[in-house]
Amino acid sequence: MEEVAVDVAIVGAGLAGLSAADSLMEAGRSVLVLEADDRVGGRTLNYDLGAGKVVEVGGQWVGPTQHHLIDLAGRLHVDTYPTYTTGKSVAMLNGGRSVYRHVPRLSPFGLMESGITLARLDRLARRIDVEYPWSDRNGLDEMTMASWMRRHVHTRVARAMLELLIENVFACAPADVSVLHVVTCVQSAQGLSPMIRTRGGAEDARFVGGSQLLSLRLAERLGPGTVILNSPARAIAQSSHHVQVKTDRLSVTAGHAIVTVPPALAGRIAYDPPLPSSRDQLTQRAPMGSIIKCLAIYDEPFWRHDGYNGQAVADELAVHATFDNSPPDGSSWDSCLRAMHGHWAKQKNQNAAMLS
Repeated sequence: MEEVAVDVAIVGAGLAGLSAADSLMEAGRSVLVLEADDRVGGRTLNYDLGAGKVVEVGGQWVGPTQHHLIDLAGRLHVDTYPTYTTGKSVAMLNGGRSVYRHVPRLSPFGLMESGITLARLDRLARRIDVEYPWSDRNGLDEMTMASWMRRHVHTRVARAMLELLIENVFACAPADVSVLHVVTCVQSAQGLSPMIRTRGGAEDARFVGGSQLLSLRLAERLGPGTVILNSPARAIAQSSHHVQVKTDRLSVTAGHAIVTVPPALAGRIAYDPPLPSSRDQLTQRAPMGSIIKCLAIYDEPFWRHDGYNGQAVADELAVHATFDNSPPDGSSWDSCLRAMHGHWAKQKNQNAAMLS
């Protein structure tokens, strides 16, 4: 097993791990980033469609309250462009269909209670100290959003709206997240409205070249040999003098270690001495968000010609939300489709040759 010594060993080459490595190297520290996957980027992943077009099959948006990410993009010279929002949106809620520009046409009582519910969550969030959210003494972490909704939300429309909000923002069901977690995120985002708005909110803009480009440029900036792929951390041993991180082929000795992978994955690492029981329990009870994202490619954004912006929400259909994911210039995908068809034809011919 190869042995390496650095100031700091970092587990995980997503945005958190790579950003930490970048800051440490700027401060004059030596670092080594260990990544289990064969790529950097974590939950951001570009997919090359050909003809210079990429789409993100993972996270993709950035909003004006996400200051650290905006600053990082600026330092890495990654430009952004606005999400397409011109035109009408569609809401398929409670068995009905509403076409709207600002607020969907819902039942008066449902619309009123939706507004009251969102305002109530905003008020709860303002009580939270985002630096120490666990200091809340109101039992919010002992209550799921599902149980809170049963107590405070009464109309079907308002419940459907809040369920869609939780699913789309937190990538989980209301029964899988605590009220404290939700309102802490709301307070971090400076209110619920920035989290759910497109223009001026969390889905305000996308990155030119795809969101994974941030991680790719960070890794390039760190220099060769700093990020080691295909190297899952198996064990972390800590003594009074150093930390030792072991992969299948590396033993890294460092003054400190930073673990940036999600709690569910961090819990699979063998620790010596063992983690405190409270932390170990957390890793067992903090599942990652789970959502299915599908991308459909058309020769042109036909919905724009009909006065729609491509945004829709639905509470009873297989697809709960859609957005216009067209390229920055809003051009058609003709050249991209031709490139993809050429790739598929070539692949088909190769498969046929192999079979023959």
